[in-house]
Amino acid sequence: MTQVKDIDTMRRARDIDGLIGALLDPAEAVRLTAAEALGTVGDERALEALERLKFSDSNMGVKRAASLAHARVVGRLAEKKAVEGWLVDT
Repeated sequence: MTQVKDIDTMRRARDIDGLIGALLDPAEAVRLTAAEALGTVGDERALEALERLKFSDSNMGVKRAASLAHARVVGRLAEKKAVEGWLVDT
């Protein structure tokens, strides 16, 4: 079982698989913190898990955190593609 303090370690190490796994933890605080961390990291591998969590979790706070994290990742990916497109055009 993951603890909330482990989430920050995973976030700093960019352990996306570990953070995605933490989204399945029975503790709501762990799921919520993992979702927030995935939003901060912004890795596209998290999109599917965050999408699923934002609609299926039993806790409204976790759903909200997953929804916000999903939006952050999508925004970061859009920004990255825009910059890459700009660099190609110059």
